[in-house]
Amino acid sequence: MQSEENKGKFLIMDMGAKGALEFKKKYKNAIFVYIIPPNCERLIAQMEYRDASRINRSKVQIASASQVCDWLVINDDINVAVSQIERIMHVIKEHGENLDEIDMETMKFLYSRNFHNKANIDFINNFYPVDLSYPEEPNI
Repeated sequence: MQSEENKGKFLIMDMGAKGALEFKKKYKNAIFVYIIPPNCERLIAQMEYRDASRINRSKVQIASASQVCDWLVINDDINVAVSQIERIMHVIKEHGENLDEIDMETMKFLYSRNFHNKANIDFINNFYPVDLSYPEEPNI
């Protein structure tokens, strides 16, 4: 149960797919966003001072993330990425499952950030060595 003082607040956590799966079991309304750099070269540059096995783990995590995350944000520009994450959180908080009230511009934005749309799956398949399938595109 959510306490009155915490209502309307967001908790942002950085966790791997395994932890997110456990968290999702307990908190059904949690919003999971997978944040990814724009290309593998950027990932390697970000990992320059980390253990080489961390790069391989990052490449493998996407398969698990597809089971947890509904949203994908490509972090090419930190300000844009933060803005997209905030927009996702606020739209979901405001409308929840009732997407009928969302305007077309917002609906298109949500679809563009949906983890399971064709463009994002193609991006991920080109980025990581995994094969994700995608559902048919909705008529938007």
